[in-house]
Amino acid sequence: MTGSPDTIMSRTRAVDRLDLKIMAALERNGRMTKAELSDVVGLSVTPCSTRIAKLEAAGFIKGYHADIDLERIGNLSQFTVVVSIQQWTPERARQFEELVAGIAQIIECDAVFGSVDFVMRVYATDADHCREVMEPLLSIGLDTIVFPVSRTVRALYDVSITALVAKKI
Repeated sequence: MTGSPDTIMSRTRAVDRLDLKIMAALERNGRMTKAELSDVVGLSVTPCSTRIAKLEAAGFIKGYHADIDLERIGNLSQFTVVVSIQQWTPERARQFEELVAGIAQIIECDAVFGSVDFVMRVYATDADHCREVMEPLLSIGLDTIVFPVSRTVRALYDVSITALVAKKI
């Protein structure tokens, strides 16, 4: 979808340059006060607060989070696990997704297109622990490839929304 040069259309509403400035500022510092944020984006506090509320209600701002270094807590290591469901059916995929939702060590799981079905990010103390985490899933009939992550080159919190949408506005 396209909108005017100053807006990006979404499925629910248009996002303009001020909305993007608000989201970019909150992305950099989610703890800033509304007064600080209004100064950054050039609005008074009330219109800025109204825009934030609308962005939250529309689902553009999904929450405010601390960026925790999980590897420093409890000496955890990160593993990327590539999963293919043997003899894939929608029911097996649904069962897999339900099981994944209940395993705290699986912090991210994406359904993907192509020769594999899912890519997951797992935190575990070591390879044996990662295998233990995966054990409940294996009853479905899975082929897995586990990659220990040596270092993260770029993470979600390193991404700038303004850079992602720069060509759209």
